[in-house]
Amino acid sequence: MSFPKNIKMFLVSVTVLPQKEGIDLPRFIQKLANLLADYSTATRVLYKFKVSGESKILSVIQVFNIIGLERTIGGLWRLGAVDVDCQPIVSYENFARTIKVSEHLTKPNSSGLAKEGLYWLEFDVEYNGKSTDELITIWRKEAEAVLTARHKEGTSIELYKAVAQRKVHVFINAADPEQVDLLSLQLPIMQENGSNVQLKCKALQFLEDYTARITSDSI
Repeated sequence: MSFPKNIKMFLVSVTVLPQKEGIDLPRFIQKLANLLADYSTATRVLYKFKVSGESKILSVIQVFNIIGLERTIGGLWRLGAVDVDCQPIVSYENFARTIKVSEHLTKPNSSGLAKEGLYWLEFDVEYNGKSTDELITIWRKEAEAVLTARHKEGTSIELYKAVAQRKVHVFINAADPEQVDLLSLQLPIMQENGSNVQLKCKALQFLEDYTARITSDSI
């Protein structure tokens, strides 16, 4: 999605910390999920995810009034046994416009993410041996390739750039892990600047789906 510049967004990650006496992780995450909700008219939660196999949840939050976000974070801390990281982000569409990607590619995304085959990619981009202008040229090719894939091919993907950092958070649906692997090799920023890019990949579930199924599904 693309938002007016006066609306702030944050990527909030919450990690449940280990306890000597142990912890009922599904029940604790349910409490966190209840807190990570819209706060009156001050915040709107766009996405909530559970990192598969880890005690971590992620939330993309649109903020109209920072006090609403602060109260939400305060509620998380009251539960205790958590580590909270709150990173300001911008929509990738807004960032792409600043590096002169065509407007027809940077319109708001009208489709969301699907439940199945959901992954979180973190790109940390350095540019040793290249000028800033060269980096921007490569990044423009990258943005054009990714947004074209979504616009023309219907790729299910949401992207956010960390403010004042060369870091991009990508949430994408893929039929299988091999598809994500292949994608990571084909991207312009990997082909032209791959030795300067650190890439992390985690599998995700929608938080609501996790909390609904963890205590009810029989396997």
